Amino acid sequence: MSRYSTMSVFSVLFPLLVASTVQAIFHKNSPTDNSNLTIGNFIDFTQLLGIDYGRPTLRRRYDYVIVGAGPAGSVLAARLTEDPAVSVLLLEAGRAEIPLVSDVPLAAPNLQSTDYNFAYESEPQTRGCLGLWDRKCSWPHGRGIGGSSIINYMIYTRGNRRDYDAWAAAGNPGWSWDEMLPYHIRSERANVRDFDRNGFHGRSGPLSVEDCPFRSKIATTFVESAQRAGYPYLDYNAGDQLGVSFLQANTLQGRRVTSGNAYLYPARKRPNLHILTSAWVTRVLINKDTKTATGVRLLHNRQYHEVDAEREVILSAGAFESPKLLMLSGIGPAKHLREHGIKLVSDLPVGRKVYEHGGVFGPIFIVREPSDNLVSFEQLANAGEFLRFRNGSGPLTTNSVESLLYVKSPFAEDPDPDYPDVEVMQAFTSFSFDTSPGSRSAYYLTDRMYNEYFRPLANTRNFMFLPMLLKPRAVGRVELKSSNPFNHPMFRYQYFEDERDVDALVYAIKEVIRISTKAPLRRFGVELYTRKVPGCQYMAFNTIDYWRCHVRHLTATFQHQVATCKMGPPQDPEAVVDSRLRVYGIKGLRVADVGIIPEAPTGHTCAHSFLIGEKAADLIKEDHRLH
Repeated sequence: MSRYSTMSVFSVLFPLLVASTVQAIFHKNSPTDNSNLTIGNFIDFTQLLGIDYGRPTLRRRYDYVIVGAGPAGSVLAARLTEDPAVSVLLLEAGRAEIPLVSDVPLAAPNLQSTDYNFAYESEPQTRGCLGLWDRKCSWPHGRGIGGSSIINYMIYTRGNRRDYDAWAAAGNPGWSWDEMLPYHIRSERANVRDFDRNGFHGRSGPLSVEDCPFRSKIATTFVESAQRAGYPYLDYNAGDQLGVSFLQANTLQGRRVTSGNAYLYPARKRPNLHILTSAWVTRVLINKDTKTATGVRLLHNRQYHEVDAEREVILSAGAFESPKLLMLSGIGPAKHLREHGIKLVSDLPVGRKVYEHGGVFGPIFIVREPSDNLVSFEQLANAGEFLRFRNGSGPLTTNSVESLLYVKSPFAEDPDPDYPDVEVMQAFTSFSFDTSPGSRSAYYLTDRMYNEYFRPLANTRNFMFLPMLLKPRAVGRVELKSSNPFNHPMFRYQYFEDERDVDALVYAIKEVIRISTKAPLRRFGVELYTRKVPGCQYMAFNTIDYWRCHVRHLTATFQHQVATCKMGPPQDPEAVVDSRLRVYGIKGLRVADVGIIPEAPTGHTCAHSFLIGEKAADLIKEDHRLH
């Protein structure tokens, strides 16, 4: 990753740091224990170094040891320590978030070039990512308090009711839509104007979900045009999705909300909760005679420690790190573990499946009669825009995605006509907006791709669509690179192994082109950008074959990998955990993160991660009769 990307975010946000700190000097308001740190009226100097979650003295044993402080792990730690008789150690490989850096939604691409990202990448591709660095796609994965909620795009989508019902029907009792909806509602504090009172949203939970404070005219006209094209206006978080609506985001007054500031910050001073950052867990300790997880081994401050878990070890390290840790601990495919000299404890199909929501950048449209003149990030680097952001308004409060369209393509496998297989994100701009290396580094755009395709749009009002495949046929696996716990895992995954995955995305591209011909968008003088993507120059523009080529060259990733520790019944040969998230054959060990999701969901997985944390907390309390 380019070091210039990391520098660019600080250069862009430096005025915000100064303005916020000056306000802190003159307004000595500090957040209360129950406040949300990142959205208090003023921010103090300590936030320049990151939120203070304490510096605990490590004990020899705790009731529960949780590995990973992403959304699921943070929720678990907060919920379990509601009982003062229970002790919890939460271990995180990264560090605390710095609100003055991570708060600004529009700076999301830059955050992926910091050490809050594990900076994973796919293997070289043969059918996708062809116009990107080394024919690879970036696979971002969050590292730090908040996990991927620090670096993601804050898009809150729960998925389709049919997803959950399919999980339950496959032998996972308790995971149907009707059974899981109360957990979504419990976690949520919603401010979504059109749908607040429809019965599907919570109003008192820790997790803020809101309409983005900034909404360009492009968004409203696209939603209106999609309705003219036959798509209903609906709440895609109410179980059914086929239609169009404005984005619901994990922000509060336009500032990023993470699992850290939503769940952990209010709980941070509980004496029964220890939060240890920069703690790299290298192995789960397992009694091989009783097949019981007894604790973990970790590296912290250059010293190794072993900590006992009296009741359970819970892996919430994410879809990559949790399977990696299981395999390092002797739980995984026997042959694969033998190849790395790891003594087998339990032969399970860990990492044997991984699904990914592949997508594409584009198409792009030029606006000949714009209602605004937003053409570059530099326009926003001024005191006025930063003050608007501090007051919860202006373009800095958006992640650039403003509305979502759900499409059913003729290439979908499921015959249900109301079950979409492609989501289309409408962004208020394209990569031409970011003239820093931030977006280029985040998405592995080559210099040629940027200079020949995006740079000609500089100083031209334009916007972009990002179609995302919800039900991919491609499936890969996650493996160990070695027995060294500090090595990244290996990803055996190839995009678009099945041509129908490409064709579904092309169908969605054609749909937004059709929508662009409707009167509301025509009033803006919207025109399809006709410059061809490098690598596809010799194809006739706007043909099916051209768009297939476009998809293969400008492939997008959205951080939604799942199924590496698949949840399933005992008779499922692919299952790693049962419906209560207990690892098969090992007592006292659970996995609670998006890796347990059995197949690719029709949603962005951060919402699922919060949900899994809420559900797992109740399962654990039930199993140990905690109230």
